[in-house]
Amino acid sequence: MKKKKGMIYSACALILLCALYVGVNFYLTGSEKKENEKKEADITYMTDLSEIQAVSYDNNGQELSFTKKEGVWKYDSDDRFPVKQTQIEAMASTASKLEALRKLEGADALSAYGLDKPIRKVEVTAGDGKKSVILLGNGTEDGNYYAVIQGENTPYLISSSLFSETEGGLNEVMALEEFPAIQGTDIKIITITQNGTTSHYLKKVVDKADKSDKDETVEWYKDSVDSESNKLKENSPLNVLADSISGLKVKSCADYKAEESQLGGYGLEKPLAEINYTYEKNGKEETFHLSIGSLNQDSTAYYTRTEGSSYINEIDKASVDKCLNVDKQV
Repeated sequence: MKKKKGMIYSACALILLCALYVGVNFYLTGSEKKENEKKEADITYMTDLSEIQAVSYDNNGQELSFTKKEGVWKYDSDDRFPVKQTQIEAMASTASKLEALRKLEGADALSAYGLDKPIRKVEVTAGDGKKSVILLGNGTEDGNYYAVIQGENTPYLISSSLFSETEGGLNEVMALEEFPAIQGTDIKIITITQNGTTSHYLKKVVDKADKSDKDETVEWYKDSVDSESNKLKENSPLNVLADSISGLKVKSCADYKAEESQLGGYGLEKPLAEINYTYEKNGKEETFHLSIGSLNQDSTAYYTRTEGSSYINEIDKASVDKCLNVDKQV
């Protein structure tokens, strides 16, 4: 009987503890929610728009306008322009609910803050058609900026975020073409054609007789893996080549909608060199082709083009040369 009562007491104690836990948790959650609501209520916003569908800003006298079409940002002056989506989205997000560090009620005339001749104008349009035009004036010593909503007379002090996000010109909001995200170890076959000569290299992975260190090792062959006479004495040059190829990146884009008839102007009608490589990533084999054209105007980069692309890209000269000089090291 005593044992039964003990079990009942234990069960009651457990229920009480559970109820206490739920109560405390509910109290803490409620307190945290109230605290967050209080913090939010203390924040002053210059704008309050949702679902931004259009953004425009001026940069050194040039107005750049972007509209979201079917969830994708497009440059109003050219639908084919490759917009850097994350950058415009960040700009729209900042301007749609622009937090003010301080509202300067009863302040001096707008001219005292440089807002009579603003250095930047940013306009955002919501899905319901509501617009806000934000004018940016003088900067402060600590890196903030004065701002006002066009048509109003009360200035605000805001952080530098909106100024920084709208500081770049058209080239700064261009999405550059990306090459495969791989490492040199992912590359299995490399073919380089230049000066009328083609060099073909293949990587072979073999088991080691002594498995105390690693289970497999890499061997590079020229032309074919069918003959041991084709095996390179040193793997290092080809490993370096593979690393160099995988590290090639676009420096800038000279033209994003080049026609076939325009390739000659970049030395790409008859390329200086061709780089082909096959790589394996996530169990799939893919092949990538890159044409190397002439040097750009200041000879710091080569014009390049990936197979079938309308982009004429510039890649750092030293990076390309490192890939094209492998024959001298093999």
